[in-house]
Amino acid sequence: MDKPHTLKYSRRNLPHWLVADHSYFITLRLKGTLPKQVITDFRVQRDAADETEVLDLVRKQFASIERILDSVSDVRWLEDQRVAAMVWNSLDWLRERGWLIYAGVLMSNHLHLLMRNENGRTHELLDDLARFKNYTAREANKVLDRSGTFWAREDFDHWIRSREKFEGTVRYIVNNPVKAGLVQHWTGWEWCVVDESVRYCLDDG
Repeated sequence: MDKPHTLKYSRRNLPHWLVADHSYFITLRLKGTLPKQVITDFRVQRDAADETEVLDLVRKQFASIERILDSVSDVRWLEDQRVAAMVWNSLDWLRERGWLIYAGVLMSNHLHLLMRNENGRTHELLDDLARFKNYTAREANKVLDRSGTFWAREDFDHWIRSREKFEGTVRYIVNNPVKAGLVQHWTGWEWCVVDESVRYCLDDG
């Protein structure tokens, strides 16, 4: 496998590694969905890991994040249909910025996306996500008649390293509401999208 061309790398509580010409698995979560101690522990683990260990650590930490998100019951602003519709419709702004959304699902406290930029703007991924979050946060707070932070400050973004991982990510995303027991089949979930180009990844074609 050719060595990826790194566009940008930064390391906060989570690592953010942008490489050219790859798809990205993105998770945006609501503020307050991860205990502060968990975030602190993640940062300590990352600081202690060397480059050869980071990938495995990211996978383990993401699995932990998913378990926590599925169990959180008191921060569920995306359950409001007005907020959900606004966030979902705002994905069109990302599409206008050249992001092809292969798969996406909106849950009660987080949003999963698998996407790739078709306009050579991968280096602007973090900026585009920040602008998307800023806009949807303002609009959501208006709808909910609240103030304060809506989305968590930092996102999970992971570039896809193989065709196998890509296809597995499509299946993982669309089956989120199924795994949560909300529907029997992903097509029954209103806030789920699959691009026609990746329907082959799913059992029902």
